[in-house]
Amino acid sequence: MSIENEKLSTGEEKADLKKSVIFNIPNRITLSRLFLAIVFFVLLTNKYFNIAFLVFLVAAATDWLDGYLARKWELSTDLGRLVDPFVDKVIICGTFIIFVNVADEIIAPWMVITIVAREFLVSSIRGFSESKGVKFASNIWGKTKMFIQSWTICATLLYYAHFENVGWAECMVSVFMWITIVVTIGSGITYIYSAKKTLLAA
Repeated sequence: MSIENEKLSTGEEKADLKKSVIFNIPNRITLSRLFLAIVFFVLLTNKYFNIAFLVFLVAAATDWLDGYLARKWELSTDLGRLVDPFVDKVIICGTFIIFVNVADEIIAPWMVITIVAREFLVSSIRGFSESKGVKFASNIWGKTKMFIQSWTICATLLYYAHFENVGWAECMVSVFMWITIVVTIGSGITYIYSAKKTLLAA
């Protein structure tokens, strides 16, 4: 009887440990970023650009913080590797989709379609590769793409908050947007190239 109780206790401890690892601090920070994304979308839709800009900066800071803590404390989990890029895609794609309405004179619908399509494509390739047992890690182009997209979002928010209808500012945001499109397409091509062996072997 005591042996059974001991086994039961050990099993519960393992379950509690697993739960505590899954919902560790880095993962909680990641999930909190999803809440921040919802707040940000509401603010952006209602054109509260200044506050939206601050919320976006906080969300960007949590994106860096959760990864840093996961590496430092060795708390990387499958949940974190799944949810972190998902939340990033929600924020980036959701923001540019809303920009179609609030920044239509600068950002064309086809640009947003390109950004969203690239995310769907890379996510599909990642899912397919991992289903074949092939790791599909992020590369420098993917990280550069994320940085450029975030920079463009910040520039667009600041433009509508303080520099709307200022010629040079509008031109600068337009340039950033074109750079974003080029880098987005380029990063997608690099992922396709890196996974070509897996894709061709299908």
